[in-house]
Amino acid sequence: MSAELKSRNPDQVLDVRGESCPVPEMEASKKLKKMKPGQILEVITDHQPAVDVTLPSLAKNLGYPFTVIKDGEVYRVRILKVK
Repeated sequence: MSAELKSRNPDQVLDVRGESCPVPEMEASKKLKKMKPGQILEVITDHQPAVDVTLPSLAKNLGYPFTVIKDGEVYRVRILKVK
């Protein structure tokens, strides 16, 4: 699943660079609620705790697969909405 998440283009992109927790998680949660199953949300962040803890926790709690892509100084966290 991780390879698919890395190779597919995201359906929605949420740029929360410069924002600290809990903003990345809250905004990602709002965006995911509006998306359809099968769509991928890409969250762009430069806040390490969002990458290490909050965004993975959000995905796991919802039962959604996710992957983290390091892109220079930022991270791209891709979450697949499955239900």
